[in-house]
Amino acid sequence: MIADRNEIDDEPEIDLPPLEHFTLGFQEFCEARYFEAHDTWEDFWHGLRGPDRRFVQGLIHLAVGAYHYENDNPAGAGSQWSKARTKLSEYPVGHWGVDVRGWLAWIDHYTKSKEPRANLPRLTFDPSAFPAKLIMAKG
Repeated sequence: MIADRNEIDDEPEIDLPPLEHFTLGFQEFCEARYFEAHDTWEDFWHGLRGPDRRFVQGLIHLAVGAYHYENDNPAGAGSQWSKARTKLSEYPVGHWGVDVRGWLAWIDHYTKSKEPRANLPRLTFDPSAFPAKLIMAKG
């Protein structure tokens, strides 16, 4: 991760309900504000417990990889995207309403050929599929 582990606080810095917190990171990601998306999702991830932690961690790796890619660091991008693929592949398509198929295909292409495509793929999110148990939780 980008942050120093000694500086990480287990309490989220953004005081939003879980759905809004997660959605904020998604919006930042879609606006190509990858560093900000990473920070937002990491804050969310710190308060999350259970098997879905790895899913959110996979999204964090996606954001960090995209940040490296946009800043001409292909080795950093490839490393982060490999971690993202490992984690995200453990979940079904549409988990939490997030469709990562385009990203997984991008990662497969990139790690095999090291050739960039014209644009990074889109990430889609359907908030109605976000876990109800988290919507009701305090942010």
